[in-house]
Amino acid sequence: MKNITNEPLVSIIITNFNKSQFLLESVKSCFKQNYKKKEIIFFDDKSTDNSLKKINDYKKKNKVNLKIISNLKKKKNTGPINQIIAIKKSLNLTKGSYVFLLDSDDFFHKNKINEIINIFRSNKKNKMILDQPIYKYKTKEIKKNYYNSKLKNKWPKFPPTSCMCFEKKTLKEVLKKIEFKKYPNLGIDFRLAVYYSLILNKFHIHKSHLTYYRQVKESMDSIYTKYRSIKWWKRREEAFEFLNYILKRNKLPINKGLDFFVTKLFNNILSI
Repeated sequence: MKNITNEPLVSIIITNFNKSQFLLESVKSCFKQNYKKKEIIFFDDKSTDNSLKKINDYKKKNKVNLKIISNLKKKKNTGPINQIIAIKKSLNLTKGSYVFLLDSDDFFHKNKINEIINIFRSNKKNKMILDQPIYKYKTKEIKKNYYNSKLKNKWPKFPPTSCMCFEKKTLKEVLKKIEFKKYPNLGIDFRLAVYYSLILNKFHIHKSHLTYYRQVKESMDSIYTKYRSIKWWKRREEAFEFLNYILKRNKLPINKGLDFFVTKLFNNILSI
């Protein structure tokens, strides 16, 4: 794919909490992009490891244009809520027309920005574009595929946060509408995917695998992966509640179905 002439400025927001062993790979993948016109904002959410020292040392040694934000007044929220707050604060400092999200334990393929911006500019209707993830384990890599049709379902399936890219103007408006103080276990990826797919219908899932999504035990998502976990069922219940909240607010039909009542039942049983 050819490089774009008159490149728009792209803002990359990297959010970090205690990922010192991976964050440099994440940051370097942004600087190695074939796309030149970009800014990188690194938000550290009061890490207790040596993340801040490592990223500041990297910036000083390599003399790179990297904006580092340290959240020294972190409140005792859940991981998902802290991530949403980090993205909202970082977004206010961006100057780009498009925003790419990246968790600090994931990293980009070198052609990612160039490919995604080409898609944005070829179809102005798209306000959110998602690429395909490559699940990266210690000993193997697995490509996972998502399809546009899946996001149109009542229970949308979608790529992870680091695969999400946005037209900034619309993103700022959407963030005002996806109630984030409620549903403390529900991540920003689900909230945004629901709104862009079910309410705006202005999204596109790109076929290329351009994001390496690391699978580690320390990942924020790992505590939710086992369906026997109370937190897994609680997050699922919050997802239903959020879906119903968004649909009702936009005067769209709500059909809870059997899955909703099963989720409610398991939450009641596990909370005893």
